[in-house]
Amino acid sequence: MSFAASHVLMIEPVRFRYNEETGDSNAFQRSPADAEAAAIAERAVRQHRALRDLLVSEGVHLTVVRCDERTPDAPFCNNWFSTHPATELARGGHWQHVPATLVLYPLRAPNRRLERRADLVAMLRTKYPRVVDLSGHEREARFLESTGSLCLDDRNRVAYAALSPRTDRALVERFGAELGYRTVAFTATDAHGVPYYHTNVMMWIGHGLACVALEAIEDPTEREAVVRSLHDGGLQLLAISRAQAAEFCGNVLSLANDRGEALFVMSDAAWAGFTPEQRAIVAARGRVVHTALDAFEAVGGGSARCLIAELF
Repeated sequence: MSFAASHVLMIEPVRFRYNEETGDSNAFQRSPADAEAAAIAERAVRQHRALRDLLVSEGVHLTVVRCDERTPDAPFCNNWFSTHPATELARGGHWQHVPATLVLYPLRAPNRRLERRADLVAMLRTKYPRVVDLSGHEREARFLESTGSLCLDDRNRVAYAALSPRTDRALVERFGAELGYRTVAFTATDAHGVPYYHTNVMMWIGHGLACVALEAIEDPTEREAVVRSLHDGGLQLLAISRAQAAEFCGNVLSLANDRGEALFVMSDAAWAGFTPEQRAIVAARGRVVHTALDAFEAVGGGSARCLIAELF
């Protein structure tokens, strides 16, 4: 079984802009001057299309959908759903077949909940017959924002989660129980002591490599639990700093192309943020593809991984 997707979904931006409903919990976001808004929206479309063209040129299968103008963060489409291939899980002392699964998640910002469109859910359900719908927890003000909140080690079936206003510990455990993942939850903060809004800005796993901003996990017991779990999973550890996380070095997605080759997708800023030694470690594990995504990074507070949702 391949543990990297070769088919992805992307949502093209329409009037991309600062989302006031998410800014309070996303320290990466910056509200631009009014005079810059139109230019940023145009640059976001160009950069999104450049990323799509790059993925296609590398042999990644792509489904593209145009976003609803009411949803400024819709291009960050990995936050409201995740997909999981059919598998066999040990349950109740015996192996049980679990069909391909679609998980729907509760989102903190009300205008982001509009991204969970009925037409897109219907499209996904044709391929993923089992649906785990966690979205109802929005009514309880409990949130879990998919592979933004969860960094998944699919090979070892471990889900890592940095707790924040958008990542509820009990829902992390609920995900683990439904999908057969062991969970490792922890607290990670930036240099100002603010919890990272999503795990995927400070941690990623793929192609035998685990990149994590270890210094952001200040509790030594929690930090050791993360390191031990990664080592037990046979993963090579690549530690980055908080400063590198601020350059989106922690926001990288591992994919496979149609020839089964390993890819690492990231922004130009992320690639520039790694040291030469770190670049060599990443490049030894797969081909690095990167492009400019500064419109999304500055205004939306998200980068390459946030813009791509895997279709396993």
